[in-house]
Amino acid sequence: MADLLRSGSTMLNLACSVCNNPIFRNRDGNTYCPTCNRKVIITNDKNDRNNGIERSNIYSNQEHNTIKQNYQFNWLNLLQDVIIEKINLITTKLKDESQLQLIETYTELLRNFFDVLSKIQIYRETI
Repeated sequence: MADLLRSGSTMLNLACSVCNNPIFRNRDGNTYCPTCNRKVIITNDKNDRNNGIERSNIYSNQEHNTIKQNYQFNWLNLLQDVIIEKINLITTKLKDESQLQLIETYTELLRNFFDVLSKIQIYRETI
């Protein structure tokens, strides 16, 4: 989402009814949900506004499940990337560390991070 803001898109005070993430407007004036990767229709009239958003969010069960699965994979990918960054950071610190207490702390953190990574993989296999 930060990349969208840097590229000139505007985050609106509206949430996608499918994934509940913010809706964005690009420089061309098109509104869309970047998580679901779909266009969202917004109208000015209060009654039409709700109808417009609802009409744009009508999906078959299969489409809804696909969107939900993509959202879960995006979330898992983000979590995995953050954990890998932290593993790299701790590994760099561990390399030059000589205090046994800090070595133990870093090792425990790494063990926990690798445990989370394995749980992410198990969760992916169940989706």
